[in-house]
Amino acid sequence: MHPVSGLTARTAVLSAVMVGVTLAAIVLALNTFAKYREAVGYLADRQAQVLVTTSRLLQQSEGMVASTAMLLLADDHLARRQAMFEIADRKEWIGRLVEDLAEFRKAPEQFDAIYDARDRLVANLETLDALVEERIDLRLQLERQALPDVPTLAQLARVESGIAEVIRAARTLTTELSVAVGFHLAAAREEAQQRVRSLADETQRSAWLLKASGLAALLAVLATVLFIQRSVVGRLSRLELALRCERPRPEEIDVQGRDEIARVARTVHRYVDRINLNEQRILTINRELDFLASHDALTRLHNRRYFEQALAEGAESLLAGDYCAAMIDIDHFKQVNDLHGHAVGDRVIVQVAGLIRDGLPDGALLARYGGEEFAALLPGVDMESARECLERIRQRVADTPTAVEGGEVAVTVSIGLAPRLPMGGFEHSLKAADESLYLAKRRGRNRLVLRPPRATDPSAETP
Repeated sequence: MHPVSGLTARTAVLSAVMVGVTLAAIVLALNTFAKYREAVGYLADRQAQVLVTTSRLLQQSEGMVASTAMLLLADDHLARRQAMFEIADRKEWIGRLVEDLAEFRKAPEQFDAIYDARDRLVANLETLDALVEERIDLRLQLERQALPDVPTLAQLARVESGIAEVIRAARTLTTELSVAVGFHLAAAREEAQQRVRSLADETQRSAWLLKASGLAALLAVLATVLFIQRSVVGRLSRLELALRCERPRPEEIDVQGRDEIARVARTVHRYVDRINLNEQRILTINRELDFLASHDALTRLHNRRYFEQALAEGAESLLAGDYCAAMIDIDHFKQVNDLHGHAVGDRVIVQVAGLIRDGLPDGALLARYGGEEFAALLPGVDMESARECLERIRQRVADTPTAVEGGEVAVTVSIGLAPRLPMGGFEHSLKAADESLYLAKRRGRNRLVLRPPRATDPSAETP
């Protein structure tokens, strides 16, 4: 099973966080707008009605003063009754407005002062009405008299004095009513202002929360982008860069982590490692094939094909100086195979090949020419030096038996040596060396036979 902390799971968590923060910001904004709309509606509806009702109540209270003046200036009963009718109407309006205001403000006990001031003012105005009625009657009575009656004048003076006293009381009561109404008007305004301040504070807090939510959403987006850039795009880019090489190296492929990309990287790592291993095997095989194309698989010496090709390619430089050719053959090798087996025979060939290679001078060309036969070309070596070198090799082979299971196997070699023939090629020297090898075999083996130049040697053949 895939680990829970995989790339998909972490991307899902970051996406969920980003969506959650965004949704929280949206919900917060909607909630703020709803509260703002509710507060604005409250201020536009209830508070406006409270202010309007309070203002109208104040107007009606102040209108009592005008009604009092109308009553005071009434000079007949019709004007007096009209003033009283207006006073009753204002009393009724004050009552209704107070009830409306009490319903809005939800505090009926706070309006007792208005009711008390209104009732006392109305009672005072009723007293004033009685005095004004009496004054009107006295004035009419005086108008009907030819001469003013002193008692009537005295009574009219008392009435005027009472009216003045009632007027002073009415002014006081009107002031009390205005103060009571003004208190509620100021309270309504303060309540509206307090609601506005509360809305402003709440809006400010919501604005800060919205900014914080927006910042959190931005950070979540940046975190998601950085995560995708670092955990997805960057790693894929590095993986692509590692695979873009002609020969990707497994150590350059980042396989750290437990997510999907890490699993893909490990899979690619295994494939690259396997491909590189197979490539190394193929290169090794190719090198081995290349080696076997020019070397003998058993002795690791050059083979006959390479020997002849090297002679052909280096003919010009070799012909510029002296050289000697030698043919070396292991004596009675068939008996070794028959008595000890081919495995021992192979070991004998390998040991003899090593002794020959180690005994030849630097620059000598040596090859396994046949089964147990070797060919050597010694450039720049005169006949006597070549003979001494090959004689040491022959003696060393005879003195160095091959160790096998249960004992040792001693062998000898026969050597045919020929110099450069006058105007002859390599093949003629090798043929002459082969003839000398044949003579060494006929003379008893384990010997070196030198083939000197003859008068019958070719003199004008090209190599």
